[in-house]
Amino acid sequence: MSRNTNKVGSVFRRCTCREPVRDDVGNLVLDARGKPKTRELGSRCPKLKGKKAQGSWGYYLPLKPGPDGKPRRDRRLGYEDKDAAEAALAEVIGKSTRAEVIDHRTTVAQFLTKWLKGKKTLEATTVSSYSSHIRNYLIPALGDIKLEDLTAQPIRDMFDAIAARNLVIAYELALISKARAEYAEWKAQYGRKPGRPKAGAQPPAVPPPEIPKREQHPQMRIVEPATMHRIRATLRSALTQAVKELRIPTNWAGLVDLPSGKRPKALLWTPERVDEWKRTGEKPSKVMVWTPEQAGAFLDAVEGDWLRAFWHLCIFRGLRRGEGAGLKWAKTSLETAVITIDWQVVTVDGKPLGKDPKADSVRTIALDSHTLQELRDHRDRMAEARQEAAEAGLPWPAIDSVFVREDGEEINPDYLTDRFELLCTRLGLPPVRLHDLRHLAATLLLGAGADLKVVQEVLGHATIVLTADTYTSVLPSLDRENAEKAAALVPVKNRRAAVPLAFVLDLGGLEVASTTREIAQAIVAGWNASVHEISRSAQLRPAEVPAEPVPWTGGGRLWERPPHCEVVHLVVAGIDRHTGTVLYELPISSRATWEFERDLFTDLAALVTVELRVGLRGPIEVVARGTDQDAVKGAFDQGLREAEELCARLRVADDAEAA
Repeated sequence: MSRNTNKVGSVFRRCTCREPVRDDVGNLVLDARGKPKTRELGSRCPKLKGKKAQGSWGYYLPLKPGPDGKPRRDRRLGYEDKDAAEAALAEVIGKSTRAEVIDHRTTVAQFLTKWLKGKKTLEATTVSSYSSHIRNYLIPALGDIKLEDLTAQPIRDMFDAIAARNLVIAYELALISKARAEYAEWKAQYGRKPGRPKAGAQPPAVPPPEIPKREQHPQMRIVEPATMHRIRATLRSALTQAVKELRIPTNWAGLVDLPSGKRPKALLWTPERVDEWKRTGEKPSKVMVWTPEQAGAFLDAVEGDWLRAFWHLCIFRGLRRGEGAGLKWAKTSLETAVITIDWQVVTVDGKPLGKDPKADSVRTIALDSHTLQELRDHRDRMAEARQEAAEAGLPWPAIDSVFVREDGEEINPDYLTDRFELLCTRLGLPPVRLHDLRHLAATLLLGAGADLKVVQEVLGHATIVLTADTYTSVLPSLDRENAEKAAALVPVKNRRAAVPLAFVLDLGGLEVASTTREIAQAIVAGWNASVHEISRSAQLRPAEVPAEPVPWTGGGRLWERPPHCEVVHLVVAGIDRHTGTVLYELPISSRATWEFERDLFTDLAALVTVELRVGLRGPIEVVARGTDQDAVKGAFDQGLREAEELCARLRVADDAEAA
């Protein structure tokens, strides 16, 4: 054995040549099958010396005893020369000095599997996501590598392979799309499915085009940059644990750069994009959103659908599918026109699982009058279905879910997705995902003049940045309006920008400007028709459309579309902050209200505010308004109860201050 001069550990050369095993008298020792046993010569091999010496180099390092007190060692063979063995010995000596784990056996696959099993506090959805990343990407690419030998380069190679696979998938999908389009043309021409001709009919002169099938692969979908970042995050989390356990010196995943995972922009299905989709059959590789007209066509077509109230909630209030599946009647107030989102149902490995949503997604959503009526109708339909089931002797599960299947069973979120896609296909509408209806809800809110903060709260986004990055590209008119407002802030004397021409209307002392004569005529016609309902005592005069447009530099909004008009119901009361008595209560009033009347207009079924007026004698004012009279009354009663609670808190505070 060749020893080095190191005081700790040694290097040696060892040969794998074998010799027969003999007993004390020199006879061969046989194994159970009657064959002679052999053993390695090791360091005793005569061929280890000389110019053409054979064998491999290794090192030996004694370690500190383990927890059980037994001696430990680190011994490894397979190095080409003495220098390589000494370098490896120096490396493990350094690990031993730093109290790092010396483990030459554990592979990346073994470590990842053990790491995931040890994560006891993860959500089931997170475990499913981690498992998918480990199973489909990390183990196939990195699993055979020893954990101690892992570096950043194999991780980079893995993501390069994913990107290369993306190109293959895109090519395969393009071939399949082309083949399906050819098959559709063939079927339209010959009018029947292949292999199922009518009785006695001759087979088609032209055989049907074959649609290619894809070979199975761990990666069957195109992996977007955002998904790559999540895969790297999974590996980085696991390697962080390895660093803590002193198994590796650094987190290699953190040294790998990836393409920027930019948040997708939402784009409208404009007529041009619809024509392109119908011509090619290919959906744009963007987040696509229906136009209001397309959404209206969908809602008209699903008038008789069992889940039409759910579709209304998705389109107008941006409900997630899991939030709809988890919505309870106990959290749905049809009297005050609000729903509370504090529970959801998600699918984990195809099975539904109820769980709390993220903190930012817990919210209370006010309803518009149309969606409120749909929920009322849905409740009545459920009662009828329950009664019919009872009369037929069929079971009806005793659950409090708002949305169930037509037999009363709990609904799986995947069923909602499948049902929506089926409806879209039947109706021939441009393809969107069910989740894209949240983008549609944001589009409608922004188009109605809601600011980004309101959209964020309705959708339950964690930050307003997510809302702004996703939706500011939806409506170009919003960009133009914001650009004009920004430019108007700078006082430039010789501004060369053209002042827009507009038809300026005088509506009861309120200046409203529109871009076209048609919009101005529509506003005036609606205003004049409701003048007598607005205020009989104000003696408002009918409005007129100016003969010509004039340069418009006024404040407010320049209307490029007809503003909405709703009949808004209003009730107001004042409560004495000290005694809790009602100082005044105005009877409920109703009037047609336009979108440009910002202080009063709303398209929600009911809103209530409880405000403490300034001053010691200032009352607590309760204001309820909305488009549904019954919901406004319910919201007003709720506001009175909130005012009573506020009075009680104020009295406690006054007593404490006096004491």
